Amino acid sequence: MPVEVDVITALQPVVVLVAFAAITPIIGYAEGKAKFKYASGIFATIGFLVALALAVRMYLNMPPPPEGYLTSSFPGFGPPLGVEVKVDHLSLFMAMLFCGVGLLTSIYSIKYMEHDTGLDRYYTMLLLLVAGMVGVVFAGDFFTLFVFWEVMSISSYSLVSFRKYRWEPIEAGFKYLVMSTLGSLIALLGMALLYGYAGTLNFTALSAVFSAPGVNLAYSYVVIALIIVGFGVTASIVPFHTWLPDAHPAAPSSISAMLSGLVIKAAVYAIARGTFTIFAPSVFNYGIVLVVFAIITATVANVKALLQRDIKRLLAFSSTVNIGFIIFGLGVAAYGIQLWSSVGSQLALTAGIIGFMGALMHILSHAIGKGLLFLAAGSFITRTKTRNLYELEGVGRAMPWTGVSFSIGLLSLAGAPPLAGFVSKFLLLMAGYSVGDLFMSIATSLMLLNSVFAAAYYLRLLQICVFRSKCERVKAIKEASAVIVVPLVLLMIALIVIGCYPWPIMDVIQKAASALIPIPAAP
Repeated sequence: MPVEVDVITALQPVVVLVAFAAITPIIGYAEGKAKFKYASGIFATIGFLVALALAVRMYLNMPPPPEGYLTSSFPGFGPPLGVEVKVDHLSLFMAMLFCGVGLLTSIYSIKYMEHDTGLDRYYTMLLLLVAGMVGVVFAGDFFTLFVFWEVMSISSYSLVSFRKYRWEPIEAGFKYLVMSTLGSLIALLGMALLYGYAGTLNFTALSAVFSAPGVNLAYSYVVIALIIVGFGVTASIVPFHTWLPDAHPAAPSSISAMLSGLVIKAAVYAIARGTFTIFAPSVFNYGIVLVVFAIITATVANVKALLQRDIKRLLAFSSTVNIGFIIFGLGVAAYGIQLWSSVGSQLALTAGIIGFMGALMHILSHAIGKGLLFLAAGSFITRTKTRNLYELEGVGRAMPWTGVSFSIGLLSLAGAPPLAGFVSKFLLLMAGYSVGDLFMSIATSLMLLNSVFAAAYYLRLLQICVFRSKCERVKAIKEASAVIVVPLVLLMIALIVIGCYPWPIMDVIQKAASALIPIPAAP
């Protein structure tokens, strides 16, 4: 049964992150007076650690899904018209991921960002970025979601253009700002149409309205399209992805890890929550649209990635490819549930559930793997002063710990066993083939080809950076600081452990999936 709590209790990780963000400028001022340049970073790291601990405690105390969740609202301003905070197993799965990767990124930044100025502003924005993402997944209505969405977005714009003394970050940040704002306006239009039709923005109330007999299907599909396109800009779905390859090379590598590892996943969450919760796949047939978007996204981004010489641009296009795989999992879930509802295929229903679990597992494996790759790439770039792949030949040999971690990250994204990426891709492809109809079999085969295609440039990257002899540029460089290496090694270990022993994580993911997927009554 739902557990009603006060707003502060429901938003514990967010409250902590915002509180630490508010105090960080004061720490930065004291840092300047004391001439101890690491104080802001250490303080922010403590904030992430506390927020992660609170999120884990909330998860451990959460009643079982789907009925078990926390709910809260402001006194006198509750649902269906007011603000609601709703925390379920899916929310906490995402929140733990956000806080965990944020924690390791903060540790990494302590040394990586040491030569930059204004670090109190950097860590303030980093804390607010994660606070915004956690708020997005804790929202029980579109109004609350949009408020936290803007906190997340404004923080990410600032962080992309943090090194404002160079033109490239300013240009990339402005492009990201313009495109993301347009996406937000499109999503906002969808929310306005929802409110105009139903008189509420509360997810539970909207679900009841759009599940009722006689609902206007044409109106509903317009709203679905606006939600997918609006949030799809930040999710980097093709053709709305063009900001991402520019933002990554310009941003600090720690922020690249946050963008690819987490921010685009928050957008995928918004798409999933906005469609699956309100527009039950048993009633609305949008699975085909998601699958087609997934195939186009993965194919176009794969071709682009293969042409890159800039290591961070290549990894950026790779992130778009993997968003294609995650959207494919959502599409399989929606398609399978709809097929089960219409023709009674139990196999399609099972495939749909596995597809959604595969999408969540890929969110996890890609967040860890791509976060690792961007952090390792940042370490390479800091030492060599170049992003050109062919000037990074053998850099993994010169920096063995970073090189090994980088290699494991690449192999995981390539889907090599026994790593986390293999588990997620196996679930996605198994789900697609298990649906049992011609369309999904063809679509899954195309995604399999995309997986092979992606593996080719991951192995090319591995061969250039790790297996080739050291080029002249990297012969004299040394391994990065332990403060930089430790987060890389921890992420590498996570990929190996999840790949070798996935069952505990699969239990978490199963609970997260069952918190969202509406299983229709038997036809």
